[in-house]
Amino acid sequence: MVKKVLSAVALASVVAAAPAMAQTGGFTGPGATQEGTVAQLKTLPDDAYMILKGNIVRNVRGDKYEFKDATGTVELEIDRKYWNGQNVKPENTVKLVVEVDKDLLKTEYEVDAPVEVLK
Repeated sequence: MVKKVLSAVALASVVAAAPAMAQTGGFTGPGATQEGTVAQLKTLPDDAYMILKGNIVRNVRGDKYEFKDATGTVELEIDRKYWNGQNVKPENTVKLVVEVDKDLLKTEYEVDAPVEVLK
């Protein structure tokens, strides 16, 4: 009997939460992914995100690219799936969502959403 009641309560809570989970959108206040610069990106802690606008200036090797904005350059990892079949030139301005991945000995920056070409 107790199992049936608990199962019913669990099912009811999942059904009640379903409309909220189906909505799109997200939080835009403090702590949300903010737009910033390469200089600011380099000060962030592990697992932080930042939106960068600038230029991908060259392919370093494999899926590693050099990104540049007015404050400096950084090497980013961009997986093939995030290019969406787009051809991007160094003169194109792009918008990237970048995640900081800090290990004991090194820090890497990984693009974590499709590359958006602005111009």
